[in-house]
Amino acid sequence: MATDYQPIDCGFYDVLEAAATRKQPVYLQYFNDLRQLCQESVAIKTFVTRDHAEYAQLASGDEVRLDHIIRIDDTPAPGYADYPDFRCGC
Repeated sequence: MATDYQPIDCGFYDVLEAAATRKQPVYLQYFNDLRQLCQESVAIKTFVTRDHAEYAQLASGDEVRLDHIIRIDDTPAPGYADYPDFRCGC
């Protein structure tokens, strides 16, 4: 998915950064580079900037562009507040 990076809200970045500091798994819902919906419970290791975009490096080895994150735990990203939470309530 080749779109221009859209900087994320500072308050939402703070939520992501706090999760990375705790180094504990969080529920993450995001779009991958093919615009497929992904969701997993994973720890955020760190953040990197590359090609004018910011990424979260996950403990799984994956990288997620910050503007592709839909939700972390119960906190929706600004712009995705109306997006459904697809977690299984099982």
